[in-house]
Amino acid sequence: MILEDTHLSRASNELRYDEYLASSHRPAFDGLRGIGFLLVITAHIPSVPLFSYLQGWTAVWLFFVISGYLVAMLLMREEQSTGRVAFGPFMIKRFFRIVPSYWVAILIYWLACVTMLPGDYESFTERLPYFLSFMPEYANANGYSIFTHSWTVGVELKFYLLLPPIVFLMIKNANWRFAVTAMMAVVLTAIGSFNAQSYCAILCGVMLAFALERPRGYALFAMLTRVPVIVPLAFVAAAFLMLRYTEQLTVIAVVATYLVAYCILQPAAVLQVLTWQPLVYLGQRSYGAYLLHFLAIRIGYLIFGNDTAIGGLLTACFCLAVTVPAAELMYRAIEKPGVDFGRRLINGTGSPVVR
Repeated sequence: MILEDTHLSRASNELRYDEYLASSHRPAFDGLRGIGFLLVITAHIPSVPLFSYLQGWTAVWLFFVISGYLVAMLLMREEQSTGRVAFGPFMIKRFFRIVPSYWVAILIYWLACVTMLPGDYESFTERLPYFLSFMPEYANANGYSIFTHSWTVGVELKFYLLLPPIVFLMIKNANWRFAVTAMMAVVLTAIGSFNAQSYCAILCGVMLAFALERPRGYALFAMLTRVPVIVPLAFVAAAFLMLRYTEQLTVIAVVATYLVAYCILQPAAVLQVLTWQPLVYLGQRSYGAYLLHFLAIRIGYLIFGNDTAIGGLLTACFCLAVTVPAAELMYRAIEKPGVDFGRRLINGTGSPVVR
Protein backbone atom coordinates (compact mmCIF):
# COMPACT_ATOMS: atom_id res chain seq x y z
CA MET A 1 0.00 0.00 0.00
CA ILE A 2 1.58 3.28 -1.10
CA LEU A 3 0.42 5.95 1.31
CA GLU A 4 2.58 8.66 -0.26
CA ASP A 5 0.72 8.40 -3.56
CA THR A 6 -2.62 8.99 -1.88
CA HIS A 7 -1.53 11.71 0.53
CA LEU A 8 -3.15 9.60 3.23
CA SER A 9 -2.57 10.91 6.71
CA ARG A 10 -0.49 8.51 8.80
CA ALA A 11 -2.58 9.46 11.82
CA SER A 12 -5.86 8.36 10.25
CA ASN A 13 -7.27 5.76 7.88
CA GLU A 14 -9.41 8.44 6.27
CA LEU A 15 -8.30 10.85 3.58
CA ARG A 16 -8.57 14.37 4.98
CA TYR A 17 -10.21 17.16 3.01
CA ASP A 18 -6.98 19.13 2.54
CA GLU A 19 -5.24 15.94 1.38
CA TYR A 20 -8.07 15.31 -1.08
CA LEU A 21 -7.68 18.80 -2.57
CA ALA A 22 -3.91 18.41 -2.80
CA SER A 23 -4.07 15.70 -5.47
CA SER A 24 -6.27 14.70 -8.40
CA HIS A 25 -4.81 11.19 -8.60
CA ARG A 26 -7.14 8.44 -7.35
CA PRO A 27 -4.99 5.28 -7.12
CA ALA A 28 -7.94 2.98 -6.39
CA PHE A 29 -9.55 3.72 -9.74
CA ASP A 30 -7.22 1.58 -11.85
CA GLY A 31 -7.93 -1.40 -9.61
CA LEU A 32 -11.67 -0.74 -9.82
CA ARG A 33 -11.45 -0.61 -13.61
CA GLY A 34 -9.51 -3.87 -13.63
CA ILE A 35 -12.15 -5.62 -11.54
CA GLY A 36 -14.85 -4.04 -13.69
CA PHE A 37 -13.30 -5.41 -16.87
CA LEU A 38 -13.16 -8.93 -15.41
CA LEU A 39 -16.82 -8.63 -14.49
CA VAL A 40 -17.72 -7.50 -18.00
CA ILE A 41 -16.14 -10.67 -19.39
CA THR A 42 -18.34 -12.79 -17.13
CA ALA A 43 -21.43 -10.91 -18.32
CA HIS A 44 -20.78 -12.02 -21.90
CA ILE A 45 -20.23 -15.72 -21.14
CA PRO A 46 -23.70 -17.03 -20.20
CA SER A 47 -22.70 -20.69 -20.57
CA VAL A 48 -21.13 -20.54 -17.08
CA PRO A 49 -24.12 -20.50 -14.68
CA LEU A 50 -22.05 -19.05 -11.82
CA PHE A 51 -21.27 -15.94 -13.86
CA SER A 52 -24.94 -14.92 -13.89
CA TYR A 53 -24.76 -14.31 -10.13
CA LEU A 54 -21.96 -11.77 -10.61
CA GLN A 55 -24.13 -9.36 -12.67
CA GLY A 56 -21.01 -8.34 -14.54
CA TRP A 57 -22.80 -5.86 -16.80
CA THR A 58 -23.17 -3.54 -13.79
CA ALA A 59 -19.43 -2.84 -14.05
CA VAL A 60 -20.32 -0.47 -16.90
CA TRP A 61 -22.26 1.62 -14.37
CA LEU A 62 -19.11 1.75 -12.24
CA PHE A 63 -17.11 2.95 -15.27
CA PHE A 64 -19.72 5.65 -15.90
CA VAL A 65 -19.63 6.92 -12.31
CA ILE A 66 -15.82 7.06 -12.34
CA SER A 67 -15.86 8.90 -15.66
CA GLY A 68 -18.42 11.45 -14.50
CA TYR A 69 -16.53 12.04 -11.27
CA LEU A 70 -13.11 12.47 -12.92
CA VAL A 71 -14.29 14.80 -15.66
CA ALA A 72 -16.21 17.08 -13.29
CA MET A 73 -13.44 17.09 -10.67
CA LEU A 74 -10.70 17.92 -13.17
CA LEU A 75 -12.75 20.62 -14.87
CA MET A 76 -13.45 22.24 -11.50
CA ARG A 77 -9.76 22.11 -10.60
CA GLU A 78 -8.88 23.68 -13.96
CA GLU A 79 -11.43 26.44 -13.45
CA GLN A 80 -10.11 27.16 -9.97
CA SER A 81 -6.50 27.35 -11.13
CA THR A 82 -6.95 29.24 -14.43
CA GLY A 83 -10.30 30.97 -13.99
CA ARG A 84 -11.93 29.20 -16.91
CA VAL A 85 -12.59 25.84 -18.55
CA ALA A 86 -10.76 25.32 -21.84
CA PHE A 87 -13.49 23.38 -23.65
CA GLY A 88 -11.64 23.10 -26.97
CA PRO A 89 -8.48 21.48 -25.54
CA PHE A 90 -10.65 19.23 -23.37
CA MET A 91 -12.53 17.88 -26.38
CA ILE A 92 -9.35 17.43 -28.42
CA LYS A 93 -7.79 15.35 -25.65
CA ARG A 94 -10.92 13.27 -25.20
CA PHE A 95 -11.25 12.73 -28.96
CA PHE A 96 -7.70 11.48 -29.44
CA ARG A 97 -7.86 9.40 -26.28
CA ILE A 98 -11.00 7.51 -27.36
CA VAL A 99 -11.74 7.73 -31.07
CA PRO A 100 -8.60 6.37 -32.79
CA SER A 101 -8.75 3.11 -30.79
CA TYR A 102 -12.48 2.92 -31.37
CA TRP A 103 -12.05 3.24 -35.15
CA VAL A 104 -9.27 0.65 -35.15
CA ALA A 105 -11.52 -1.72 -33.20
CA ILE A 106 -14.25 -1.27 -35.84
CA LEU A 107 -11.72 -2.23 -38.53
CA ILE A 108 -10.59 -5.28 -36.54
CA TYR A 109 -14.16 -6.48 -36.06
CA TRP A 110 -14.96 -5.96 -39.74
CA LEU A 111 -11.90 -7.97 -40.78
CA ALA A 112 -12.84 -10.72 -38.33
CA CYS A 113 -16.36 -10.88 -39.76
CA VAL A 114 -14.99 -11.11 -43.31
CA THR A 115 -12.39 -13.77 -42.56
CA MET A 116 -13.56 -15.85 -39.57
CA LEU A 117 -17.13 -14.98 -38.61
CA PRO A 118 -19.27 -14.77 -41.76
CA GLY A 119 -22.40 -15.32 -39.69
CA ASP A 120 -21.82 -11.96 -38.01
CA TYR A 121 -21.02 -10.03 -41.19
CA GLU A 122 -24.53 -8.98 -42.14
CA SER A 123 -25.57 -7.74 -38.69
CA PHE A 124 -22.26 -5.90 -38.28
CA THR A 125 -22.31 -4.12 -41.64
CA GLU A 126 -25.99 -3.26 -41.22
CA ARG A 127 -25.06 -1.31 -38.08
CA LEU A 128 -21.79 0.09 -39.40
CA PRO A 129 -23.21 3.58 -40.08
CA TYR A 130 -24.16 3.84 -36.40
CA PHE A 131 -20.70 2.73 -35.32
CA LEU A 132 -18.85 5.13 -37.62
CA SER A 133 -21.05 8.11 -36.74
CA PHE A 134 -20.50 7.71 -32.96
CA MET A 135 -24.07 6.55 -32.44
CA PRO A 136 -23.49 2.90 -31.43
CA GLU A 137 -25.99 3.10 -28.58
CA TYR A 138 -28.75 3.34 -31.22
CA ALA A 139 -27.54 0.34 -33.23
CA ASN A 140 -29.39 -2.25 -31.16
CA ALA A 141 -33.00 -1.45 -32.05
CA ASN A 142 -33.26 -4.51 -34.31
CA GLY A 143 -31.19 -6.89 -32.21
CA TYR A 144 -27.60 -7.23 -31.14
CA SER A 145 -24.35 -7.63 -33.02
CA ILE A 146 -20.79 -8.61 -32.31
CA PHE A 147 -19.94 -4.93 -31.61
CA THR A 148 -22.97 -4.16 -29.47
CA HIS A 149 -20.86 -3.41 -26.39
CA SER A 150 -19.52 -0.28 -28.13
CA TRP A 151 -22.71 1.53 -27.07
CA THR A 152 -20.79 2.80 -24.04
CA VAL A 153 -18.43 4.77 -26.29
CA GLY A 154 -21.36 6.69 -27.79
CA VAL A 155 -22.71 7.54 -24.35
CA GLU A 156 -19.31 8.72 -23.08
CA LEU A 157 -18.63 10.91 -26.13
CA LYS A 158 -21.98 12.66 -25.83
CA PHE A 159 -21.37 13.25 -22.15
CA TYR A 160 -18.03 14.92 -22.98
CA LEU A 161 -19.71 17.01 -25.66
CA LEU A 162 -22.67 18.20 -23.55
CA LEU A 163 -21.60 18.46 -19.92
CA PRO A 164 -18.91 21.20 -20.08
CA PRO A 165 -20.96 23.72 -22.11
CA ILE A 166 -24.16 23.15 -20.14
CA VAL A 167 -22.77 22.91 -16.62
CA PHE A 168 -19.48 24.82 -16.73
CA LEU A 169 -19.80 27.41 -19.51
CA MET A 170 -23.45 28.38 -19.02
CA ILE A 171 -23.63 28.09 -15.22
CA LYS A 172 -21.08 29.70 -12.90
CA ASN A 173 -22.71 29.28 -9.49
CA ALA A 174 -21.69 26.04 -7.73
CA ASN A 175 -25.11 25.56 -6.12
CA TRP A 176 -26.91 25.95 -9.44
CA ARG A 177 -24.51 23.56 -11.09
CA PHE A 178 -25.35 20.88 -8.58
CA ALA A 179 -29.07 21.65 -8.80
CA VAL A 180 -29.17 21.52 -12.60
CA THR A 181 -27.19 18.27 -12.63
CA ALA A 182 -29.54 16.75 -10.06
CA MET A 183 -32.58 17.87 -12.07
CA MET A 184 -31.15 16.30 -15.23
CA ALA A 185 -30.60 13.06 -13.32
CA VAL A 186 -34.21 13.11 -12.09
CA VAL A 187 -35.53 13.71 -15.61
CA LEU A 188 -33.41 10.88 -17.03
CA THR A 189 -34.58 8.56 -14.27
CA ALA A 190 -38.19 9.46 -15.09
CA ILE A 191 -37.60 8.73 -18.78
CA GLY A 192 -36.43 5.33 -17.65
CA SER A 193 -34.86 4.03 -20.87
CA PHE A 194 -31.60 2.12 -20.72
CA ASN A 195 -29.67 4.95 -22.41
CA ALA A 196 -31.24 7.57 -20.16
CA GLN A 197 -30.31 5.56 -17.08
CA SER A 198 -26.72 5.26 -18.28
CA TYR A 199 -26.43 9.05 -18.43
CA CYS A 200 -27.94 9.17 -14.96
CA ALA A 201 -25.05 7.02 -13.70
CA ILE A 202 -22.55 9.46 -15.19
CA LEU A 203 -24.35 12.38 -13.57
CA CYS A 204 -24.17 10.61 -10.20
CA GLY A 205 -20.39 10.71 -10.60
CA VAL A 206 -20.56 14.40 -11.51
CA MET A 207 -22.61 15.18 -8.41
CA LEU A 208 -20.15 13.23 -6.26
CA ALA A 209 -17.33 15.43 -7.59
CA PHE A 210 -19.34 18.59 -6.91
CA ALA A 211 -20.03 17.45 -3.35
CA LEU A 212 -16.47 16.40 -2.51
CA GLU A 213 -14.98 19.71 -3.64
CA ARG A 214 -16.92 21.50 -0.88
CA PRO A 215 -16.19 21.12 2.84
CA ARG A 216 -19.75 20.26 3.84
CA GLY A 217 -20.20 17.77 1.05
CA TYR A 218 -16.89 16.14 1.85
CA ALA A 219 -17.80 15.92 5.54
CA LEU A 220 -21.12 14.28 4.66
CA PHE A 221 -19.52 11.60 2.50
CA ALA A 222 -16.76 11.10 5.08
CA MET A 223 -19.44 10.35 7.66
CA LEU A 224 -21.32 8.02 5.28
CA THR A 225 -18.19 6.07 4.35
CA ARG A 226 -16.72 5.82 7.86
CA VAL A 227 -17.67 2.15 8.05
CA PRO A 228 -15.86 -1.21 7.66
CA VAL A 229 -15.23 -2.38 4.10
CA ILE A 230 -17.82 -5.12 4.58
CA VAL A 231 -20.55 -2.46 4.36
CA PRO A 232 -19.98 -1.37 0.72
CA LEU A 233 -19.42 -5.02 -0.20
CA ALA A 234 -22.77 -5.87 1.40
CA PHE A 235 -24.42 -3.10 -0.64
CA VAL A 236 -22.94 -4.60 -3.82
CA ALA A 237 -24.12 -8.10 -2.86
CA ALA A 238 -27.61 -6.79 -2.06
CA ALA A 239 -27.74 -4.99 -5.43
CA PHE A 240 -26.74 -8.19 -7.24
CA LEU A 241 -29.42 -10.12 -5.38
CA MET A 242 -32.01 -7.47 -6.24
CA LEU A 243 -31.13 -7.72 -9.93
CA ARG A 244 -32.16 -11.37 -9.98
CA TYR A 245 -35.74 -10.21 -9.42
CA THR A 246 -35.98 -6.66 -10.75
CA GLU A 247 -33.81 -4.34 -12.84
CA GLN A 248 -33.52 -1.08 -10.91
CA LEU A 249 -30.73 0.78 -12.67
CA THR A 250 -30.96 3.87 -10.45
CA VAL A 251 -30.15 1.68 -7.45
CA ILE A 252 -27.09 0.36 -9.28
CA ALA A 253 -25.95 3.93 -9.99
CA VAL A 254 -26.33 4.87 -6.31
CA VAL A 255 -24.44 1.79 -5.11
CA ALA A 256 -21.66 2.40 -7.66
CA THR A 257 -21.42 6.04 -6.52
CA TYR A 258 -21.15 4.99 -2.88
CA LEU A 259 -18.46 2.44 -3.78
CA VAL A 260 -16.44 5.09 -5.65
CA ALA A 261 -16.80 7.53 -2.74
CA TYR A 262 -15.66 4.85 -0.30
CA CYS A 263 -12.57 4.08 -2.38
CA ILE A 264 -11.67 7.78 -2.48
CA LEU A 265 -12.23 8.65 1.18
CA GLN A 266 -11.22 5.39 2.85
CA PRO A 267 -8.12 4.36 0.87
CA ALA A 268 -6.53 2.39 3.71
CA ALA A 269 -9.41 -0.07 3.59
CA VAL A 270 -9.11 -0.87 -0.12
CA LEU A 271 -5.69 -0.01 -1.53
CA GLN A 272 -4.02 -3.24 -0.48
CA VAL A 273 -6.26 -4.99 -3.02
CA LEU A 274 -6.86 -2.23 -5.55
CA THR A 275 -3.18 -1.35 -5.98
CA TRP A 276 -2.21 -4.96 -6.71
CA GLN A 277 -0.04 -4.46 -9.78
CA PRO A 278 -1.69 -6.97 -12.16
CA LEU A 279 -5.08 -5.45 -11.36
CA VAL A 280 -3.73 -1.92 -11.83
CA TYR A 281 -2.19 -2.88 -15.17
CA LEU A 282 -5.45 -4.43 -16.33
CA GLY A 283 -7.31 -1.27 -15.34
CA GLN A 284 -4.85 0.92 -17.23
CA ARG A 285 -5.40 -1.13 -20.39
CA SER A 286 -9.11 -1.65 -19.81
CA TYR A 287 -10.31 0.60 -22.65
CA GLY A 288 -8.62 -1.35 -25.42
CA ALA A 289 -9.38 -4.62 -23.65
CA TYR A 290 -13.04 -3.67 -23.39
CA LEU A 291 -13.24 -2.85 -27.10
CA LEU A 292 -11.68 -6.17 -28.13
CA HIS A 293 -12.93 -8.62 -25.52
CA PHE A 294 -16.21 -9.58 -27.22
CA LEU A 295 -14.40 -10.63 -30.38
CA ALA A 296 -12.07 -12.81 -28.30
CA ILE A 297 -15.09 -14.39 -26.60
CA ARG A 298 -16.72 -15.05 -29.96
CA ILE A 299 -13.59 -16.79 -31.25
CA GLY A 300 -13.22 -18.67 -27.96
CA TYR A 301 -16.71 -20.07 -28.35
CA LEU A 302 -15.83 -21.27 -31.86
CA ILE A 303 -12.90 -23.18 -30.38
CA PHE A 304 -14.34 -24.47 -27.10
CA GLY A 305 -18.08 -24.43 -27.72
CA ASN A 306 -20.79 -22.31 -26.12
CA ASP A 307 -23.05 -24.90 -24.54
CA THR A 308 -21.07 -26.10 -21.51
CA ALA A 309 -19.67 -24.49 -18.38
CA ILE A 310 -16.21 -25.93 -19.15
CA GLY A 311 -16.32 -24.40 -22.61
CA GLY A 312 -17.31 -21.07 -21.08
CA LEU A 313 -14.49 -21.14 -18.54
CA LEU A 314 -11.96 -22.00 -21.24
CA THR A 315 -13.37 -19.17 -23.34
CA ALA A 316 -12.94 -16.75 -20.42
CA CYS A 317 -9.29 -17.81 -20.04
CA PHE A 318 -8.79 -17.54 -23.81
CA CYS A 319 -10.35 -14.07 -23.77
CA LEU A 320 -7.89 -12.83 -21.14
CA ALA A 321 -4.93 -14.49 -22.83
CA VAL A 322 -5.73 -12.82 -26.16
CA THR A 323 -7.28 -9.52 -25.11
CA VAL A 324 -4.66 -8.28 -22.66
CA PRO A 325 -1.70 -8.51 -25.10
CA ALA A 326 -3.90 -7.07 -27.86
CA ALA A 327 -4.87 -4.17 -25.59
CA GLU A 328 -1.20 -3.55 -24.81
CA LEU A 329 -0.42 -3.46 -28.53
CA MET A 330 -3.34 -1.10 -29.14
CA TYR A 331 -2.16 1.12 -26.29
CA ARG A 332 1.37 1.40 -27.69
CA ALA A 333 0.42 1.67 -31.37
CA ILE A 334 -2.81 3.70 -31.24
CA GLU A 335 -3.93 4.95 -27.85
CA LYS A 336 -0.73 6.56 -26.53
CA PRO A 337 0.30 8.07 -29.90
CA GLY A 338 -3.22 9.49 -30.18
CA VAL A 339 -2.99 11.10 -26.75
CA ASP A 340 0.48 12.50 -27.57
CA PHE A 341 -0.77 13.90 -30.87
CA GLY A 342 -3.70 15.57 -29.10
CA ARG A 343 -1.33 17.23 -26.68
CA ARG A 344 0.86 18.50 -29.50
CA LEU A 345 -2.20 19.73 -31.38
CA ILE A 346 -3.22 22.06 -28.57
CA ASN A 347 0.36 23.25 -28.08
CA GLY A 348 0.66 22.20 -24.48
CA THR A 349 -2.07 24.36 -22.97
CA GLY A 350 -1.78 22.50 -19.67
CA SER A 351 -5.40 21.43 -19.37
CA PRO A 352 -5.80 18.38 -17.11
CA VAL A 353 -5.76 14.94 -18.66
CA VAL A 354 -8.50 12.55 -17.53
CA ARG A 355 -6.97 9.21 -16.57
